[in-house]
Amino acid sequence: MDLLQSLQLLARDNLTFFSPCRSSSATSRRLADAFAALLRHGRHLGPALAHLSRLAPAFDLDEATPANGYRSLLHVVRVCLDRAVERCRYVAARRGGLFFRAGANAAEVEALAAALAQLRALLVLAGKMAETAEPGCLFPDGVKVAEEEEEEEEEEEEEGISQVVLREYSTMHNGCFYGRCLGFQFVPSLRPFLQTLAIGLVSFGENYRSRDPGLGVAAGSLFTSGKFALDPELRGAEFERLTQNLDVHFWKSFWNLTETELLASVASLTAVQVGLCRALAVSPEPLELPLARDPSRSVTIAPPRAHLGPAPLHLRLLSYHLREGQDSAALSALTRPEGSSWSAAPFSLRRPPPLPPSPALLVHFHGGGFVAQTSRSHEPYLRAWARDLGAPILSVDYALAPEAPFPRALEECFYAYCWALRHCRMLGGRSQKNSGNFGEFWGILGAKI
Repeated sequence: MDLLQSLQLLARDNLTFFSPCRSSSATSRRLADAFAALLRHGRHLGPALAHLSRLAPAFDLDEATPANGYRSLLHVVRVCLDRAVERCRYVAARRGGLFFRAGANAAEVEALAAALAQLRALLVLAGKMAETAEPGCLFPDGVKVAEEEEEEEEEEEEEGISQVVLREYSTMHNGCFYGRCLGFQFVPSLRPFLQTLAIGLVSFGENYRSRDPGLGVAAGSLFTSGKFALDPELRGAEFERLTQNLDVHFWKSFWNLTETELLASVASLTAVQVGLCRALAVSPEPLELPLARDPSRSVTIAPPRAHLGPAPLHLRLLSYHLREGQDSAALSALTRPEGSSWSAAPFSLRRPPPLPPSPALLVHFHGGGFVAQTSRSHEPYLRAWARDLGAPILSVDYALAPEAPFPRALEECFYAYCWALRHCRMLGGRSQKNSGNFGEFWGILGAKI
């Protein structure tokens, strides 16, 4: 609550300084209105923060893991409050100076006030969910709340709390989180990357045509990105519009820009050269794996079948050094051709003796929201990981939605993990501890299901 008290004192002091009775300029009125909004939201944040802080511990995984979505929201609110206090102090210290940029600071305070307004609404919604949910249950399905309908007869209708939250959330204005306040909850070093990504996305969206996606759209975006870089409010509003109105094909087109030959070739110029980079195709066959607690017993892992039926699983194996097993005929038989590959030179040209198996094998599931990209987009940093970790990396090219809806990708990821355990030696890793790892993973998965 110290942050809230500091915000109240500083905002009130700045409001007095920029009050209309002292200055009649338009910028001073903007600053006064913005600090008044900070005061208003600060007064109402206190009870909502205290209420959710009391409820949040009931949803921790266990006593040793004080973390859940409610705690995350509380942390984000506190970070935003901290930034608002910092901006208030900045204005108070420089407001009388010759070089004080009143317009820029007014825009910053307005953005923070808008963010606090939306976070305040989120706190209220989260409090409703936490009140009606059973302890430990983050998704209170089936819980009913009474709500009045604004009709002539004003009848009451019951609906699930989840539907209430979704409806209320859909009326919120989230553009403020994609403008000046973009990434405020992260470390400062990450914000330039997020801003670049947001500018690129909204520029791409403005030039996007569903019938002609690709580099043509990307090239046109370069000419329109300037206005979004200079105007954070415009960028935030456009980002919100895109997220609400464009379909999944837009996101596939945007994220798949990294899959183009041109961008892949540019990335290859600076990527770490590795000793092995192979695209693999694994046949969909049942796997037998021993249980960790009782190796005399085994479990059968069925191949993925959801929506598409049995189909080959696509993987990518990267290793900085050639290791025992990676030069086997069995692995070569799984290698699939690619239209273009920028891996290192073939082993036959510079083949050193293979190293012993690595004590670790990393199974990697790439990003892309389950709708876009493949392991090829993530190769640059995977190559660096393979070098720095000294371990082989098996990246899974799971099937993508909407052509392959949930749970196809999950099935393929789990099957790939089990296949890696079964063929760890061939992939260049040791296998002594793999059955134990499988047993733990299988037990966790079973508990979640």
